[in-house]
Amino acid sequence: MRSAPAAARLDFAPMLARAVLLGLLLAASLGLFSRRALLLVRLNRLGRPVERSGDLPRRILREASHVLAQRKLLQRPLPGLMHALIFWGFLVLLTTIAEALGQVIDPAFALPVIGRAGWLGLLQDLFAAGVLVGIAVALWIRLVQRPERFIGSHTLEAYRILGWITWIVLTLFLGNAARIAQGTAEAPRAWTPISNVLARPLEGLSPTWLFGIEQGALWVHLALILSFLVYLTYSKHLHIATSAINVFMASTQPSGALTPLPISLEALEAGEQSLGAGTITDLTRKELLDLYTCTECGRCQAVCPAWNTGKPLSPKLLIMDLRDQLFAEGPKILEARARGETPDATPLVPEVVDEEVVWACTTCGACVRECPVDIEHIDTIVDLRRNLVMAESRFPQEAGALLRNLENASNPWGMPQSQRAAWAEGLGVPVLAEGEPAPEVLYWVGCASAFDDRAKKIARSFARLLQAAEVPFAILGPRELCTGDPARRMGNEYLFQTLAEQNVQTLSGAGVRTIVANCPHCFNTLRNEYPRYGGSFEVLHHTELLARLVREGRLRPSAELDALLAYHDPCYLGRHNGVYEEPRRLLQTVSGVRTVEMPRHGPRGFCCGAGGARMWMEERIGKRINQERADEAASTGADVVGVACPYCLVMLDDAHRGRGDEIRVLDVAQVLEHTVAPTPPPTPSD
Repeated sequence: MRSAPAAARLDFAPMLARAVLLGLLLAASLGLFSRRALLLVRLNRLGRPVERSGDLPRRILREASHVLAQRKLLQRPLPGLMHALIFWGFLVLLTTIAEALGQVIDPAFALPVIGRAGWLGLLQDLFAAGVLVGIAVALWIRLVQRPERFIGSHTLEAYRILGWITWIVLTLFLGNAARIAQGTAEAPRAWTPISNVLARPLEGLSPTWLFGIEQGALWVHLALILSFLVYLTYSKHLHIATSAINVFMASTQPSGALTPLPISLEALEAGEQSLGAGTITDLTRKELLDLYTCTECGRCQAVCPAWNTGKPLSPKLLIMDLRDQLFAEGPKILEARARGETPDATPLVPEVVDEEVVWACTTCGACVRECPVDIEHIDTIVDLRRNLVMAESRFPQEAGALLRNLENASNPWGMPQSQRAAWAEGLGVPVLAEGEPAPEVLYWVGCASAFDDRAKKIARSFARLLQAAEVPFAILGPRELCTGDPARRMGNEYLFQTLAEQNVQTLSGAGVRTIVANCPHCFNTLRNEYPRYGGSFEVLHHTELLARLVREGRLRPSAELDALLAYHDPCYLGRHNGVYEEPRRLLQTVSGVRTVEMPRHGPRGFCCGAGGARMWMEERIGKRINQERADEAASTGADVVGVACPYCLVMLDDAHRGRGDEIRVLDVAQVLEHTVAPTPPPTPSD
């Protein structure tokens, strides 16, 4: 008989061998992971620095809601629940991984304090099963539903990952079942019902067989996990490691506020500044991090108005193409810089991204809202535009007239500034002269409502409503310049900054405190982008002010308007600024008006096609976006389409005229004015 010390030495020897083997596996996997991670960090640092360190409490809350609670994924219940089950499952199963690392060395290992608790065993059992349910749902979505949003994604890799995760969970269950059959499980078997059921077929096996099954399952389990750790750094599942970082680094500004590009003429002359993104190294570090983080889920593609009407733009494929370029060219750039050389970088447009892709975007923000990992597609597209416009003078021919008009006449229509207040003729609207104190409200009319014949009716209706409510207001008239929104969205950042600085100087010099705008594009720019240029004002959309005036009893809708109305959410009012309820509340106060929602409404409203300076560009590919939206409006049976944006009014009115139907397109202010001051029902031709 062996002595106790000799037996202990014999027991220690296999434990030491297993520890050495585990150490070698960990060193190999962590070494390969770290090597790839270091390359990814170096590639990311090729990009332009971008400031994203402020608003720390908000960033932490967003981590909790977007990452831990999976809020954005759960916007679509079935795929959201599928992903949440897998994600939450792996959070809980981190404890089983820790247990497995200890148990391959010492089978009696358990986590300190909580390792033998029944509640932990129950959580592990249920969440492991939840992962398998999530995988089954994922396969059903991909194989049965087959949504179009997966077009262009690496589907074979997705199946490989799903299979990998399945085997990780199955080996976990097998190891747990063998431990239960041996009577060595940490948690009481009643607390692990699924593993307990799986243990029953094993209970007749010998202890040697059970120990072999347990150890075999654990080693395979750990090998799968450690190899997966390495593989994810080379796959689209890199987002497992980067999504939390990307969410933290996402902008805390409203989505309608673009990341600015401060332009220094001195830096340009010295060659120290790039105008937008001409090559992969001109993208910002956040934009490069976006490339790592894309899950290829296609949610952005599914809601993109350009993709849905046959244009070549897919936000998902754009990000994937840029990612491929970064991984193909980035290491060569790093090697060239290490040799002290200046590498020749590939122009992104048109070598990597087709020009039609860049110009098809309406900047509606649907892609950014849907993205579960906070990729900022619009910033990337606008950076590509900035380089084309400012560095290369390449843009659609008809857009050249827009830029010339903005430069020469300070408005996209090219009309004389002296005609800015012509829309108000006969209304007695005061024009704020230089040196006069600003009234309670400054009405920012906007270029569309000042110069477009159909949009002028919005301004006239709104002015009459302000007068009826006895709100002291004035307009700037010739001193009001374009806010610069179309220039900025088109990519001419320098022209935008010039217009912004002039407007802020005018507004601040007049002592303006409250601005109301009926154009959501003006509203967004004044509210979200002018503060960077010293413009600190309260900015309201006209629907917000009108809703307040009705609520306070200063406007009393009384007349009846018999109409079935479908309200269209302007992108720059709703999705970019969260104003959804005020227009609807106003419409609810109008007697006789019955409202119906379009299939795509609210946060998932469909663009009219005018944003991103597309108002001044032709649509030559696929179906017109405004026609798609008009067809959707007509499908509701409505006889009036309500809008809260002059761009939307013009685009949808054009589309309904093209359809040859009798649907009227009216701004909310026009509808409300009819009920406050009885007049014949307004029509677009009035």
